Amino acid sequence: MADPADLLRAWQDVIRQLGSALTTPLAGQSELVNQLLGPLQRQAELLEQTVQRQLDFEREILGRVLGPANVMLEMLEQTSSAMHAQATAFDAAAGSFKRAAEMLELQASLLEQVHRSLRDPVGALRSAGGTAAGRGAPADES
Repeated sequence: MADPADLLRAWQDVIRQLGSALTTPLAGQSELVNQLLGPLQRQAELLEQTVQRQLDFEREILGRVLGPANVMLEMLEQTSSAMHAQATAFDAAAGSFKRAAEMLELQASLLEQVHRSLRDPVGALRSAGGTAAGRGAPADES
């Protein structure tokens, strides 16, 4: 299908050619040439207005049809950006949870050592590097 602007240019070219063809044989009768070309020129103007309205209408329809699609594409872009940000935040949180878990394990180990020390204070002293009780004779042998 031909472009409407091309059709309009072709119509205007025909009118110019017709005007050129009529001016030579009808020299001196410019009134007659104007009477012949005036309506044709007006048709070209009306055709130009019609084509412009048609193009405006098509742009409006296309805008209305593609508007929701453009909104969806924009929303998808924003959603993917938000998801990337969330993934980064979860990754940082995972590292924090890992460090917190390691700290809890350490605290649990320390509490177990305290528990054992309170249950067996002599054994705790022996494991700490030796004491007077550990070097000498047992206390109960006298």
